[in-house]
Amino acid sequence: MNVENVGQLNTVPGQGDPGPEFDAALAGAWQGEWTRREQARDQAKATGDEALAQHYQNELDVLQLMMPGIMPGEAPPPPVPASLAQLPPQQQALVDHDPVVDQHSPPVTPTDNVAHDAAIPKGNSLTFVNEGDTPLTIEFTANAGQAGIPSITLQPGETLAQGFPTGWSGNFRSTAGDGAHVTLGEVAFNGGVDGNQTFYDVSYIEGNNARMTIEPSEGGAKSGTLDDIVSDAPDAIKARDEQGNVYGLKKTTTSEVFDDPVIDYYRDAVGEGEGYVVPKDDISTLGTGSNSLTVRVA
Repeated sequence: MNVENVGQLNTVPGQGDPGPEFDAALAGAWQGEWTRREQARDQAKATGDEALAQHYQNELDVLQLMMPGIMPGEAPPPPVPASLAQLPPQQQALVDHDPVVDQHSPPVTPTDNVAHDAAIPKGNSLTFVNEGDTPLTIEFTANAGQAGIPSITLQPGETLAQGFPTGWSGNFRSTAGDGAHVTLGEVAFNGGVDGNQTFYDVSYIEGNNARMTIEPSEGGAKSGTLDDIVSDAPDAIKARDEQGNVYGLKKTTTSEVFDDPVIDYYRDAVGEGEGYVVPKDDISTLGTGSNSLTVRVA
């Protein structure tokens, strides 16, 4: 998964874009994978094997997130609203900069240091916690056809809940460093057969510029790590800004070329299923029945 699309090729916009020939071949391959799983799902439904049908549906949901537009005959996505005012009123409330909280619970305030102690917001939400000692700005990149989400800034120790419209998918990142190597958080709400699944992961394919974890607010599988994986890394794989200051780690993959020393280091620091290290590292796409996730960043 990546900053732009959950599960797509992990690239920061404008960097390392593959050529049109590669795009066409890749799209054809993904369409074949989509059709095969769709047929298997329908066959399982016809035989009454709901568990197997759910399995193939889950795979289809992941494929859709990884490669939007691969489904045969799929209609083009709706246009992205140019501004918040163009959204329906119920979505304006969700994507507004103000925190979205349960009206029957105490509000989330900047003095909350632990997200689990704060009220869990209604609807789709990410509750961000600044675990570091400096201010952090988080920027969001919506998938095609999704509403734009304004950036948020958290002071050290601050907790802030951000709401999202139904079906929203995309990614987010800290602006620390120079933007060339970034830790990516990825999320897709309202997936699965019943529309009640949330898929999420932390990806290191585009590098590392911040420590990050994502997990269901009510408890569940965690993606990413808050461990310091930069300080003891080999100098050759450290990411530096224009002044030569180390702020993180390099990318694992650039234009489909794998950097094995970087990959090996990340894999030792982040186990399989605990974060994306290489493209199509699908075991690291986690799912939950909750639509409220907690994101810790430092």
